[in-house]
Amino acid sequence: MATGQVRIRVPDGVKAGDVVTVRVLVTHPMEVLRMEGGKPVEKNYNFIHRMAATYNGKTVFEAETTQAVSQNPFFSFPVKVTEPGKLQIQFEDTEGRSYTGETDIKF
Repeated sequence: MATGQVRIRVPDGVKAGDVVTVRVLVTHPMEVLRMEGGKPVEKNYNFIHRMAATYNGKTVFEAETTQAVSQNPFFSFPVKVTEPGKLQIQFEDTEGRSYTGETDIKF
């Protein structure tokens, strides 16, 4: 899997009014805190620091993280689906790169 690839899973058989659990994974190396001589290395670490999900253009989930998040982080969150539409998820890392994935929710 290439760096920055976003994989989204939504359950099959969704109906209007259902609350579904969205599962999403982004491939990212997530630079973690390093120690030298028992002290943390002062550095601008590269990690996913923001994630946002929209459903039909409306924000349904947002998260901010720290470098404590593991490599290739996985997120799971509920969304109430009221109509067919597009679910879009965007991740941003501390170096300014953005990674986006989307899927259609159909009834």
